[in-house]
Amino acid sequence: MQKFKIIVLALFLSNIANAQENKFSDSGVLELGTRSTFSTFSGSGGLGTGFGGQFRLSFGKYINTEWFADYFTEDLNGLAKRNDAHIGWSVMFYPLKREQQLFTPYILAGHCFDYTKISLLKPSVEKPTALFSERWSSATQIGLGTHINLSPNFNLSVSSQYMIHLGNDIHTHTHLENGKEVIHFSEGHEELSLEGHLLFTISLNYKIAQLW
Repeated sequence: MQKFKIIVLALFLSNIANAQENKFSDSGVLELGTRSTFSTFSGSGGLGTGFGGQFRLSFGKYINTEWFADYFTEDLNGLAKRNDAHIGWSVMFYPLKREQQLFTPYILAGHCFDYTKISLLKPSVEKPTALFSERWSSATQIGLGTHINLSPNFNLSVSSQYMIHLGNDIHTHTHLENGKEVIHFSEGHEELSLEGHLLFTISLNYKIAQLW
């Protein structure tokens, strides 16, 4: 009787393992995911936190693509609030074959469009200034990452990338008025400029379909 129970348990565990086997090939796999991103904007020197979503579409053992959207918020020392939205794509190159293993490292490079808005919470009175300023810009990014494969169909991904924006710059300056720190926008900074920052992203992704 004991041997029969062991055989039944072994068959049960075998069925579970077979159910978790990878049923997807390397090309044409569609993944959906959710992500959290931390951004260190060089211009403000602060830390922005964001959330978003993404989907991935693979093109073989060595190439994957990632299509994403993020929304960030950042507090500028209690004087202003910064909001950023990114929508873009990246190509992910795997230097090693994507065999089923715990870690799958990759190199990524891509492009995105973004929107930035800075709203003043404590504006200057002595220096007349707008209460908010906004811009649209374009950016490119490059970085490194890895998948942590929790199962054949489910992974946790972490990446770090550097993003460079090309667009009209937004400059703010702070000064004291009546002993209190206030903020205002600088004039004469409407020319095109480059702004770079680091992004750190953590995402959870699940394979949902084999498209071809």
